[in-house]
This record gives sequence, C-alpha cells and structure tokens, in this order.
Amino acid sequence: MKLDLAVLGHVSIDYIRFPKREEIVYPGGAAAAVATSAALAGARVGLITKVGVDFPREWLEKLASILDIKGVQILPGKTIHIYMIYHEDGSVEAPVDMGIAEKMGETPIPENYLDAGLFHIAPIPPEEQLKALKRLEGKTVSLDFNPTYMEDYEKKTGLMREIVSRVEVVFPNEREALTITKAKTVEEAAKILHGWGAGLVVITRGERGVLVYDGEFREFSALPISPEEIVDPTGAGDAFAGGFLAMYSRGKGVEDCVKKGLERAREVLKKTGSWSI
Repeated sequence: MKLDLAVLGHVSIDYIRFPKREEIVYPGGAAAAVATSAALAGARVGLITKVGVDFPREWLEKLASILDIKGVQILPGKTIHIYMIYHEDGSVEAPVDMGIAEKMGETPIPENYLDAGLFHIAPIPPEEQLKALKRLEGKTVSLDFNPTYMEDYEKKTGLMREIVSRVEVVFPNEREALTITKAKTVEEAAKILHGWGAGLVVITRGERGVLVYDGEFREFSALPISPEEIVDPTGAGDAFAGGFLAMYSRGKGVEDCVKKGLERAREVLKKTGSWSI
C-alpha cells in the first residue's frame, strides 16, 4: 500500500504540568501528534522514529491501530522524555531529556515508505532536519518547528535558510517565523520564508487562526470553541499540520487543507495529550 504521508520525528513520553495541578503522563511527540491527526483525517500514514524499551507496548498498539509503524525502531535505552510546563502568565517551557533520540535525522526509512506522496519532518534539531532533507532529495517535503530549538533558530540563519530552501511547505508559529527570519512583522516573515524557497508558508496564530502565503496572502479564522471545552492545548499545532497534510498529500486545495487542519486542531484541544487518539 502506497502511503499518502510519511512522518519523521520524535515519539515521546510527555510530562504535562499545569499551575496548581498534578503532573500528567501521556504519550507524546510531534511526529506522533501529526501522524495520528493525519490518519484520523483519512490519510494513509507511516511513522519513522525510534523509542526506547521503556515505551509502553499499549501505546505502540494504539498507533498501529490507525497507521503503519514499520518505521518505528525499538532500541535499548530510554525514550525521549518531554516536559510541557505551562505557567500562569501563559508562557510555556519544554525541556527535553533526549534518551535514545539523538541523530533522529539518520533514522532508517523503510523501503516501502520511499514512494510516499509526501514526507513531513517534525521538529528535531535543525542539523538533524537537514540530514533528513538531504536523504529525501527529490521528494516532496514539509517541515515544522518547536520552541525547544529557538536559540538555534535565532543564531543559525544560514542553516535555517538552507533547510527552508529544500521544502515545499513550512509550518512556523508567529514567534518562530519572526525569530527564524529576523523580520519585524509576520507578513514580512512569510515573504522571506517564501523567498528562501518554501512554496507554501503556513503560519499558525493560535486563537487568531492561520496566515497562508504562497505569493499572495490568505487569512483563515480559528474555529469557535468555548473555554469550557478546552482540556489541554498541547499538540494543537501538530494536529493542525496533520489535518492540513492529510488533504495536501491527496492533492486538495489550500482552503480544504486549512479547514481540515482547523477541525483536527479543535478536536485535540478537547482531550488531554498531543495525540489525536
């Protein structure tokens, strides 16, 4: 079976901490969050990652129920642990214990994944993203970012420019877009990223929706959701990317892609953890 989408990146054990609440442990990782969202949006999805022997078998079985996990390596050692720490002022920290997740850009790709319609590289260190991109030369690739690597985005402009030049779609949030490009406005940042080579720049703006640029600007409002419905904001951006890519990988237009992305993001807000299942 030919895949619509193959997703490379982290699958993690997440520790979520909200002010004045007990810590919650859930399956996480941006690659799994994108992949599960895309699968629930109807795409045929394969996952490329590596986990340690501590990764719960029931979580793997959960993934296998909706997507292909031939690309998941189980290695001696500890799975990457990610700590999502939400503060009362609205800021978020995301410290990481890497475990066996070093050199993610070198993770083996199953041969039957190589004819996937689209590859997505989830947030990993920029040097590892570039490794993966070089291995996927000639393929259609999308890519997104994460605050964990903000210092790299700020200091390694040349590296970021080379990465963006090799991809068709990028998914920064506002802060990431401004940091990577050193632009003064989000619109300017979108034009710079497009100028570097990204065919489609999709900037997520939380409750203010999405800004898309492919030579012309299009704005899309977030779907309505009441505060009472929001359980956990973790993974909303990844769920959006998954829904978007499920449609994009099957040749749908930008409006349909954004609509599906916003629908998937709204659904993941209603549950705990970043996976859509």
